[in-house]
Amino acid sequence: MIESHRLDASERRQLEDNGYVLRRSVFDVRECASIVAACETLVSRLLAERRHRKLSVGSYNFELQRDLATVVKWEPGNLDMVQGVEPFAHLSDDLNRWAHDSRLLDPCKDVVGADDVILFTEKLNLKRARDGGPIVLHQDFPYWKDLTPIASRVATAMLFLDDATLENGCLEVVPGSHREGLQQRRNVEGFGSLEMDPERYDESRLVALEVSAGAVAFFGPFLVHRSKPNTSGDDRRALLYSYQPPGNPHSRELTGFSRKSKV
Repeated sequence: MIESHRLDASERRQLEDNGYVLRRSVFDVRECASIVAACETLVSRLLAERRHRKLSVGSYNFELQRDLATVVKWEPGNLDMVQGVEPFAHLSDDLNRWAHDSRLLDPCKDVVGADDVILFTEKLNLKRARDGGPIVLHQDFPYWKDLTPIASRVATAMLFLDDATLENGCLEVVPGSHREGLQQRRNVEGFGSLEMDPERYDESRLVALEVSAGAVAFFGPFLVHRSKPNTSGDDRRALLYSYQPPGNPHSRELTGFSRKSKV
């Protein structure tokens, strides 16, 4: 019999009330080390690639790596340091395999509201020791709504690969914010307009999710969240696999990427 990792009744209530479910000790130390190794292999590959123009967009610096069908995010204060990669599963057999682990898939079925799910996109977040910058206050939905008509049904599983603390920039969420619709965003042009306006939001509502490596947070596209800079001496890395109902295209298709490159 295949073990099910679907949400239990208590977790379903948590999802309904808070907008997220946090499971601790989902992956063990050995598994996290294996995933970290695959992530660092991918980052080394990206650093070795020929550089393209880096664009300052909103609070971030992006580089389109069209040959690899991905976007690299660079630290604003250090344009030689990778802050993130999206998407990435097509670039790594190992990371693609982890994306289909039932410990990630099953709970997301309950968040999506479907008996099966497929990948929509994937993000690797890297907060390097003392240099990792913040992820601004936001909801995921505004970034996806113009890409896909089912953006409201996308669910994310965030796997913490290192111990996450306030000092190293852990995830911070606002319980219940998923029921409050779209929040007010920055009054600017372009990509920055997708970011929430912190001056028009009560940030005292944020709750820090300080967890050990191997924990996973599951949430939908309307949950308000952010993370602060890493001021510690240790890296804080995380994978975010986002899932959608079957029969819908991956974000790579929706953004015009077509080449299926491999590391």
